[in-house]
Amino acid sequence: MKNELGEGAVSPAQARLRDKSRGKRQGQIAELAFMHKAAEIGFGVTKPYGEIEPYDFILDSGCRLWRVQVKSTSAPVKGKHSYYVQPSHCNGAYGRAIYTADDIDFLVAYVVPRQAWYVIPVEALACAVNIYLYPDTPQSRGRFERYREAWCLMACSRDGTCREEMRVRRACGECPKQER
Repeated sequence: MKNELGEGAVSPAQARLRDKSRGKRQGQIAELAFMHKAAEIGFGVTKPYGEIEPYDFILDSGCRLWRVQVKSTSAPVKGKHSYYVQPSHCNGAYGRAIYTADDIDFLVAYVVPRQAWYVIPVEALACAVNIYLYPDTPQSRGRFERYREAWCLMACSRDGTCREEMRVRRACGECPKQER
């Protein structure tokens, strides 16, 4: 069936809607993957009703409840060996705002084609407009690489010991949850 734009053509509005739907679907799939991963590790996982909170999930480590925002990315940055996510949320009429400790405790970024998870404490997001991730570069010195698979940050109590039932390995070089 032909439309007024020609065979198979879509209007710019239809293209924007399709792209938004595709992004929304990827986000929903990433959230399902997150729930599975977190439950598999041993966290209690809760999803708040509706979409008015600045976080997607509440994780129960047995010692503490954590507010977690999940972001995902599936396409590498053109010409680079990195992926990126934006650590920001819609702030109503004011545009976008970077997440703060008033909003979340952790941002968990999922690089879909590499099945790589980055567990980033909100304190590490200060002044970050974009988060660049390098799952294909083992010796990367990227700012957020120390948080790759750092589930221990949410599984450990303040003294740095993990609950026995949590199946995590220490992936981080330094635990920001420990007293200094």
